[in-house]
Amino acid sequence: MAPSSSTFASPRSSPPWSEGAAWARGKRWFLLLLFLPLFLTANAQSRKDLEKKRDALDKQIRTTSALIEQARKEQKNTEQQLHLLDAQIRQREELIRTMNGELFKVDQQIQETEAVISSLRGDLDRLKEEYARMVQFAFKHRNASDRLSYLFSAESFAQAYKRSRYLSQLAEQRQRQATLILETQQSLSGRIAELKGHRTEKATLLNAEVDERKRLTQDKGGHQTALSTLKKEEGRLKETLKKQNKKKSDLESAIRKAIEAEIRKSAPKPPPGTKPPKGGAPPKPALTLTPEARELGADFEKNKGKLPWPVEKGTITGRYGRQPHPVLRGIEINNNGIDIACEKNAAVRAVFRGEVSSIIVIPGAGKAVVVNHGAYRTVYTNLREATVSKGQKVDTKQQVGVVMTDEEGSAAHIEVWRITAEGDMGTVDPAPWLFKN
Repeated sequence: MAPSSSTFASPRSSPPWSEGAAWARGKRWFLLLLFLPLFLTANAQSRKDLEKKRDALDKQIRTTSALIEQARKEQKNTEQQLHLLDAQIRQREELIRTMNGELFKVDQQIQETEAVISSLRGDLDRLKEEYARMVQFAFKHRNASDRLSYLFSAESFAQAYKRSRYLSQLAEQRQRQATLILETQQSLSGRIAELKGHRTEKATLLNAEVDERKRLTQDKGGHQTALSTLKKEEGRLKETLKKQNKKKSDLESAIRKAIEAEIRKSAPKPPPGTKPPKGGAPPKPALTLTPEARELGADFEKNKGKLPWPVEKGTITGRYGRQPHPVLRGIEINNNGIDIACEKNAAVRAVFRGEVSSIIVIPGAGKAVVVNHGAYRTVYTNLREATVSKGQKVDTKQQVGVVMTDEEGSAAHIEVWRITAEGDMGTVDPAPWLFKN
C-alpha cells in the first residue's frame, strides 16, 4: 500500500522550517546585520570627534602646565600665572565634560551591542531548532522507497513534479541553514569580543576621569593660593594696571592713525581747485579697495574659524572685551584683542596672507606689526623685534616678529580690526577667527 500524501508535509502549506519561512528569517537576520552596524558606525564617528577633542585638550593642558611650571621656577607670582591657572581649570573642566560625553557614547555602544547579541542568540536558537527538525524529517524518510512512494502517490504529474522539486529544495535549505548557523555563531563571537572591548574602554575612561578630577581639585587650590597672594599686592597691581592702560591707549591711537593714513593714501584725490571745509578737519576718507584687495578681504572672511594661531604653542590668558579685573574688586579692564601666553622668544606668525602696512614702536611696549588683508587688519603687538618690513608681502604662518618678555612673562597679543566702506574702524574678537584646537 502506497503511503498517503500526509506522510510528507505538503508543498502547498510551508511548515515553520520550510524554505519560505526560513528564508524570511534569514533575510531579517541579514538586514539586522546590515543596517545596525550603520547606526553603530555613526555613533562611533561621534565618539571619534570626542576623542579628537580630548586629545587636543590634553595637548593644550600640557602646554599650559609647562608655562605654569616655568613661572614657578622663576618664583614669579603674577597676573599671567593666575590667568594660566584659570585657563587650566577651564581646560580641565572641558576635558572632564568631554570624557563624560565619551562615557555616554561607550554606554550606548554597550547597550546596542548587547541588543545585537541578544537578537543573534535568539536567531541562533531558532535556526538550530529548524535545522534539527529538517534533519529529523530527512532521517525518518531517508529510504529511496519512501521518496518514490511520496512521488507516485501524487494525484497528477504536475503535483508529482512539485513534490520532486520540494524534496530538492529541502536538501538545499538544510545546507543554507547550516551555513546561516555558522555565520551567526561567528558574528555572535565577534560581538561578544567587541562588548568586552567596550567594557574595558569604559573602565579605562572612568579611571582617567577620576584622575582628572583630582588634578582639577589641585588646580583650584593653586588658583586660590595665587589669588590670595596677589590680593596682598593691591598697590603694585594698581600701578601695573595704570601702566598697562597707558600702553593700550597709546597703541590704539597709533593703530588708528596708521590705518587712517593708509585710507587717505588709497583714496582718490579731490578734483583740482577743491577747497577743504572751513573751520574744521577734512572729511573722513572712505575706504577704497582695489579688486585684489576686495578679493583678499573676502578670502579672509571665508577663513573665519580656520586661521592658525599667531604662536605655535600657547594658552589664551586674556579674552577680548570688557571684563572684571581678576584680582582688584570693582575694577574693569578692556582688551582690544586676545593675549596668548607662550614660551620665551616664541616666533609670532601672520595668521593670513597680506602685506605689512605699518610697523609701530610703542615706548616701553615693544613693537607692533600691522598686516593688511583688504578691509581687515591683523595687529601683532608686544614684540621684542619685528622680522618683516613695511610693504613686505607675507604668507600665512610666516614669522613677523619675536615675542617680548617682561615682568609678567611672555605673551603674544593679537588684534583684528575691521574697516567699513565709509572709513569707520573698530576691533572685533580675534578668538572666533582662530582655529579651535
